[in-house]
Amino acid sequence: MSKANKLSKGKLTLFYTLTLSVPLVILILIEITLRFTGYRSEYQELFIEIPDHTEYLITNPNYGSRYFPNFSPQVAPQPFLKNKSDNTFRVVVLGGSSTQGFPYHFYNSFSGRLEQKLKMNTQDVNIEVINIGMTAINSFALWDMKKEVAEIDPDAIVIYAGHNEYYGSFGVGSTQFGLGKSIGFKRLIIRLKNLRIYQLIEQFLKPEDDNPENRTMMARVVQESGIDFEGDVYQAGLEQFRSNMGSLLSFFDQEDIPVYIGSLASNLKGQSPLGENEDALANFRKGEELFNQGKTDSAYYYYNRSKELDEIRFRAPDAMNEIINDLSEEFSIPLVDTRQASFDSSFSGIPDDSFFDDHLHPNYRGNQVFGEYFYEVIKAHPKLEGKVFENKLSNRLPISRYEEVVSTLPILRLESGYPFVKGLSKRAEQQRFQNQFDEIVLKSHVDSVAATGWRAQRQVPLIITDIINYSTTNGDSLMVMDHYLNLAYLQLFNDRILKRGVEYAINNRNLDLHTANLLEVILSIEREDVFYPASLGTVYLLNDELNHSEYWLKRAEDIDSTNVTVLYNLARLKALQADTAAAFNYFRKYRNESLRNQQNQ
Repeated sequence: MSKANKLSKGKLTLFYTLTLSVPLVILILIEITLRFTGYRSEYQELFIEIPDHTEYLITNPNYGSRYFPNFSPQVAPQPFLKNKSDNTFRVVVLGGSSTQGFPYHFYNSFSGRLEQKLKMNTQDVNIEVINIGMTAINSFALWDMKKEVAEIDPDAIVIYAGHNEYYGSFGVGSTQFGLGKSIGFKRLIIRLKNLRIYQLIEQFLKPEDDNPENRTMMARVVQESGIDFEGDVYQAGLEQFRSNMGSLLSFFDQEDIPVYIGSLASNLKGQSPLGENEDALANFRKGEELFNQGKTDSAYYYYNRSKELDEIRFRAPDAMNEIINDLSEEFSIPLVDTRQASFDSSFSGIPDDSFFDDHLHPNYRGNQVFGEYFYEVIKAHPKLEGKVFENKLSNRLPISRYEEVVSTLPILRLESGYPFVKGLSKRAEQQRFQNQFDEIVLKSHVDSVAATGWRAQRQVPLIITDIINYSTTNGDSLMVMDHYLNLAYLQLFNDRILKRGVEYAINNRNLDLHTANLLEVILSIEREDVFYPASLGTVYLLNDELNHSEYWLKRAEDIDSTNVTVLYNLARLKALQADTAAAFNYFRKYRNESLRNQQNQ
């Protein structure tokens, strides 16, 4: 080849290289510019600092929008330490709406009950339970979040997921994104969502109104409402779940993070098929017939068969639980049998409306049971060895009236239209819900405040405060304390409100269960006010929970060793423990400090 030809070929190579490189360089420059200017910076991190309390992190309320074209699922506002302390036991809970706690607030989810049990039944442990459950997400979102979850150094991961593989975001039968069945392609899209330039394009292309007819999420996401049992789409949903969960569990295994996974439960006896498959409907009717004849075991078979054949697959098929069982064995992780819990705790002996609010979301009692099942397994964690002391004041609490009302309304709205009620016009669907709403508003003043506040999207703490003030005026102390407990979770840094709640209850022995639970919530973050640990130690002392009393009274003594209330109660505690010398020593200190206080007045 001549020298001229070689030169010509070199120039041609350079030309093509520059031609191909220029667009790439431009894209990189755009990406750098978007990052430098802070474009959508508030959407990037799974965990963010709490303003004015930067020593704590919280789940980013904007983060979940990356999984939907025009929707941002709510997340639990639960603070946890940015710099994890040595005595912290941190649990991260992953899953969809059942994990989030729908239709309840996060503190009444199963993770809320797990947190309550761990806090009240352990000593010298800072318990943090971080619920990252989000409506309509599935295994793709869990797969995506795994690295950021690992970065906060959890001691345990709890997973309850699998119902959303068909209609959740990136589901094989969902209208969301419309990406078909390719697992690899969907993962690529999720990775691209980390690029600001991709986010810019998404924002530009997203529809202005994703829900012009105000339809429920369930009605909006169904693409292939008929997903045949064991058909191609059915199998694709199973494969996507197995692949994503296998990758997720492998990652946590390599990071040496213990995982606890729950089996999936759904309403069988109390939920007729959502689709119109004749075989599914016939099996449900047969189940009803056999149950009415007292043949519970046979009835269960037909109820479950009906669920399996139901072509609208919001309830996970049995095959999903088989995958969960296989994965738990493969990775040697505890399988928490929450499915069995729904059998054991349903009044009929078959999962029914006594355990579920709808087709698959546990009701308040169901969430309590789920949380207790997870607690019984997790309390054996090596980091909790020697630190678990069962506490009779960790009993279940009643649900507040506010929470009962605002959890009923979303279920009524959900079940007022498709796929629960078919053939209604949008106007008829909305009128059906309106009639039910009006009935609730007329029940009582508290019901009216709760329902109208919910509809107006009024700030929840303001609604609860109104109920507390009304109940205080009417002398309903149980109603007051039920709602102070709700308020504490939402106003954890508001010392004025928290102290007012404790002071309201502290001298009423009928409220000891509420008082202890309220103080445990308050003390979930570090506080320098001796009033709180001293009050909790006193409540435990009055209820003969001496181990727990000693722990909190000692915490109070560390804050203020001259506090007369603390010294007096430590003297009483030591006397009950038959430690006469220590009791006399504390009583002497109490007497000296009391005299000194009198002289200073």
